[in-house]
Amino acid sequence: MSTDKKTEPEVVDDLPSPEDFCLAEPLYDSYRYAYTKRDGFFSIEHFKGTLDFFCPECGTHSVFRLAREPKYKDTSYVQNYLFALDFVCSRDAGHQATFIFRAHKGVLQKIGQFPSLADIATPDLRKYRPILGNERFRELVRGVGLATHGVGVGAFVYLRRIFEWLIEQARMAASAEAGWSEEAFSRARMEEKITLLASHLPEFLVKNRGLYGILSVGVHTLSEEQCLNAFPAVKVAIELTLDDLLKSYERAEKLKAAAKSIEALKGNIGKPEA
Repeated sequence: MSTDKKTEPEVVDDLPSPEDFCLAEPLYDSYRYAYTKRDGFFSIEHFKGTLDFFCPECGTHSVFRLAREPKYKDTSYVQNYLFALDFVCSRDAGHQATFIFRAHKGVLQKIGQFPSLADIATPDLRKYRPILGNERFRELVRGVGLATHGVGVGAFVYLRRIFEWLIEQARMAASAEAGWSEEAFSRARMEEKITLLASHLPEFLVKNRGLYGILSVGVHTLSEEQCLNAFPAVKVAIELTLDDLLKSYERAEKLKAAAKSIEALKGNIGKPEA
C-alpha cells in the first residue's frame, strides 16, 4: 500500500496585466502566484513594455518607458522579495515613475508607487469642475482617491453626495415651472423623484435611476471589497451623467460667446474707417 500523501493543488490567482497592476490596482491588494514554481510572477517583474498615463509634471498624457532593465534574481520559492519597475516620461526623462512590488510566501502585492493612483486618475476629472463647482469637484476627487487607496465604502459616500447634488440641481430648476408640487416630490422615493425630474436630468441618469439604490446599499450594507469591485461601474455611470451635463454647459457657453461676438460686430459695422 502506498504511503504517499496527496498533495493539495496550489491555489493561484490570475495576475493583473503589468499595465493594470501599475495603473489601476490599489496598493496592498493581494494576488496568489505559483509559490512552488520558478518565476510565478514573471510577467510583472520582467515587464519590458511601456505605460501610457497622465504625467503630473508635463500636465498631459505621456508614454513612459522603462528607465533601466530590472535586476533579475532567482525567485524560486520566494520568501520575501522586493522589486521595482522604474519608468521615465518620453517627453522629459527627468519625469519619473516608480512601482514597487513585494513577493512573500506566494502572495504578490504592489506596496508603493509614484505618482499615486489619484495623481494619475484625477486630471481626467478636471473637465467636470465648471459644472460641479469647487466643492463638489473636490468630493469627486476625494471619492476617486479613496477608491485608489482601497477605501470602498468612503468612496461610495462621496459618489452618493454628488448624485444627490445632481438631483437637487434638477429640483431647483423644476420648481420654477408651473404645476410643480414640492409636496409630491418630497414624499417620493428617489427613483420616483428622478422620474418626476426626467425633463431636467440627463437621459442616461433617467434610464439608470437604480444607481442611487446601488450607492445606498454600498454605503450601508456592502463590504469594503464589494464596494471596491462595484466602484468602477458606478464611477463610469456618474461620469456619463456629468458628460451629458458638460455638453449642455459647453453649448451654452459657446452660444454666449457667439452672441457677444455678433453684438461686437454689429457695433462696428457701418462705422467710418479712421
